[in-house]
Amino acid sequence: MRAEISTENSSLPPLRRRQLAPARAMTGKEQRLMNPNRGWIKRCERYADMAISRFVYPLVGRVWHPYSWQLERRFEVAEAKLAPAGWPAGLAPLRVLLITDIHAGIFLKPEVLWRIVHQLMELAPDMVVVGGDLVTGHVSEALPILDCLVPLTNAPLGAWYCMGNHDYFGGDPAELRRNLAAIGIRTLLNDSAVIRHLRGSFVLGGIDDRIMGRPDWNGVLAKHGVPQLLMAHNPDHFYEAEKLGIPLILSGHTHGGQIRFTNGPAIIRQSRYCLDEGLYSFGKSLLVVSRGLGSIVLPLRWGADAEAVLMEIAPVK
Repeated sequence: MRAEISTENSSLPPLRRRQLAPARAMTGKEQRLMNPNRGWIKRCERYADMAISRFVYPLVGRVWHPYSWQLERRFEVAEAKLAPAGWPAGLAPLRVLLITDIHAGIFLKPEVLWRIVHQLMELAPDMVVVGGDLVTGHVSEALPILDCLVPLTNAPLGAWYCMGNHDYFGGDPAELRRNLAAIGIRTLLNDSAVIRHLRGSFVLGGIDDRIMGRPDWNGVLAKHGVPQLLMAHNPDHFYEAEKLGIPLILSGHTHGGQIRFTNGPAIIRQSRYCLDEGLYSFGKSLLVVSRGLGSIVLPLRWGADAEAVLMEIAPVK
């Protein structure tokens, strides 16, 4: 059953906006000693995250929402103009809004998300990509926020979803996909679709989560060949996607580290290949990693404010 969303006191500060820094050229050799996808330390961390998300925070969440207070004041839009090699020639400029890691649950008040979504849609994106981790500990956490997401489907080319690791933490992931489909958001799970844009078209793909899902590149490629645009929750899919010749990959998962001290590294390190936030290039491919909107484990961010990313994508001139 969906929760009723209060829109009283619905004003938010004007959206903070910033330009993403130019893409960082990667060698493909950057690698952390500890693989965040494997090993007993990361396994223990994952189960602790699941237990806290599902059983601890719900006990206090009814009266304590510290993150929503911060989100209202610190959320921003990062903007970039991209010209990926291999982007379809002659395709009209495409405005894509990337929203990742919403993490519905006790940290997020639906009315705060409702107001942010309405502000973002005033930016008039052609298409919206919701890049995974809609929930924190259980798929049922999506129910109170589904109505908040409906405006995303007003984008002319629709709203699209790919699965994240938290989407598998509790409940039936298929239920989450069905609930999103009921409001007009289509999930691409190891799948692709042809998107018509004015007089041209491109292929959009979606790969399953790298950690908790079952990624299948053959499924992504089967219907329409190599996508020009790939939704991949985990940025560590980047190098595999580059080998396949995918020009542009959109990811989240890392939260930008969630806590970062001035000029310091990410504290929460979720990418084995140091793909923590922003733009990256390798070979002929570009990667966009959003810090995302929500929070996990701790109800705060520091030095890695929540964001959505607005891109204008055009062919190479």
